[in-house]
Amino acid sequence: MIFCKDALLFAGCLILSAPLMASDPESDKPLEEESHQVSQEDGGSWWQSAHQSVSETVDSWSRNIDMFLSGNKQALSNKSYMRLRFGPILSEEGADGFFDFNARLKLPNTKDRLRLVIESDGDHLTSDNEITETSRDSSVANSVANSNVSAAVRYIKKSWGADFDGGVLLAFPLNPFLRTRFSQGEQYERWRWYQQEEAFAYYTEGTGLRYKLGYAHQLGEDFQYGGRFGTTWFAQDDEIYYREDIFLNQTINERNKLLYQLSFLQAEGDDTNGNSFLYFVDYSRLLHKNWLIGHVKPQMRYEADENYRADFSLTLSLEILFGNPYLVPK
Repeated sequence: MIFCKDALLFAGCLILSAPLMASDPESDKPLEEESHQVSQEDGGSWWQSAHQSVSETVDSWSRNIDMFLSGNKQALSNKSYMRLRFGPILSEEGADGFFDFNARLKLPNTKDRLRLVIESDGDHLTSDNEITETSRDSSVANSVANSNVSAAVRYIKKSWGADFDGGVLLAFPLNPFLRTRFSQGEQYERWRWYQQEEAFAYYTEGTGLRYKLGYAHQLGEDFQYGGRFGTTWFAQDDEIYYREDIFLNQTINERNKLLYQLSFLQAEGDDTNGNSFLYFVDYSRLLHKNWLIGHVKPQMRYEADENYRADFSLTLSLEILFGNPYLVPK
């Protein structure tokens, strides 16, 4: 896709200019004040113009696909977006890198029942066995080159609390798949709970089931704590993964947030990596407007296969959001 190539070029150049943006004296202005600066920016710098161009392309593509699939010639405003996240992972073994990409093209002319879903880790079927970034490779460039992109059409049935995906992994040979999810949840004042049941079938990866249950409690304006439990069964290899997460979200201010998390992972099966646990702190800062976010994530990991030897890593990443919600008004 054209906007994917533009976004990759923009992301690569943005890495080189990150120190310049970090030293921007305007960076501590409130979001509301920054969002009305456009007429004063005198066209903005090249990376702002590049972001505007990619966001306009994402918006144009989503509107055209919406009109084509619905047969309606009227283009409706929508909240389609594309998200990039990439950066180095530093550890005792050296420096690796990762690159994640996903897009959600919303189609309001279809009575908001259809989505086009694109993901760079389409062959990653569950997060219940995830102990590091799923796309981790020897470098960011290699992570991009080895991405297994998937594209799917999602049908949403709100009255059932369900969505259905039909798509394909774009690696050769093409690998079609189907996914079905049912979700339930309730909000009680400051408490919220949810659960989700999922079934999936991939031509080469096989079939499986997944269940997820979670809760969260809001403590005032700045803190939220909660927990999640998930389990995934892969029929082809008869493997079962379990994961329990305990987390605390802290909002420092409009620009700065912290996530503290402790996770326990168990596995059953001949080819699994056994049990492990990890904890990390993810500090995120809004670097520019509402679309450029920096992350710093130190993590400690302990795996049974390594006799629970401490394994430290530090992930530094940029997150970039494109689409209609991130367009600068003209």
